[in-house]
Amino acid sequence: MSNALIIIDLIEDIIGKNGLSNSSYQQTKARNIVEKANLAANHARNQNIPVIWVKVGFADNYHDIPMGSPMFQQAKNIGALKLSSSGCHWVSDLEVHFRDPVMIKKGVSAFTGNHLHKWLVDNDITQLYIGGVSTVKAIQSSARQAHDLGYHVTVLDDLCAAPTPELHEQSIQALEGMVTISSVKEFMQLK
Repeated sequence: MSNALIIIDLIEDIIGKNGLSNSSYQQTKARNIVEKANLAANHARNQNIPVIWVKVGFADNYHDIPMGSPMFQQAKNIGALKLSSSGCHWVSDLEVHFRDPVMIKKGVSAFTGNHLHKWLVDNDITQLYIGGVSTVKAIQSSARQAHDLGYHVTVLDDLCAAPTPELHEQSIQALEGMVTISSVKEFMQLK
């Protein structure tokens, strides 16, 4: 079974102090998500496990947003999540290496509007380890879609954050039975 680590939406607009859509900022900081992402990514690279960074982003005129989505209409109204803006830059302390694949998503799930699934299939990846923000939206959506696509999915609980600890816990509980719930510490045992 080939593994991949997928880390989602650690960008300025979503987890930055001054982000335009940063409801998870406080919890991301309190849970040391960036530090843990760097730790997990470095371990993965040392074990030749691909690290795939996924971020949401849209054109300046938002022609590529899901038109029926109130959430993305709100992003458009406030000017958030433009790929050309600094809001779509990775947060400053995040260690994204130039060899790491980067996928731009056009919705909530890491698989929306890009070639992530094809890349994983082409590289014989069957086991996904997922972390990022927010547990309520991107993590749940990505984990559920990955499950339905036939992957073995592990969500790294302590590498995820939501606007509140309660929402995070509810999201993790909602995924039980569909995915494996683990930790960065356990991920670091992979060889």
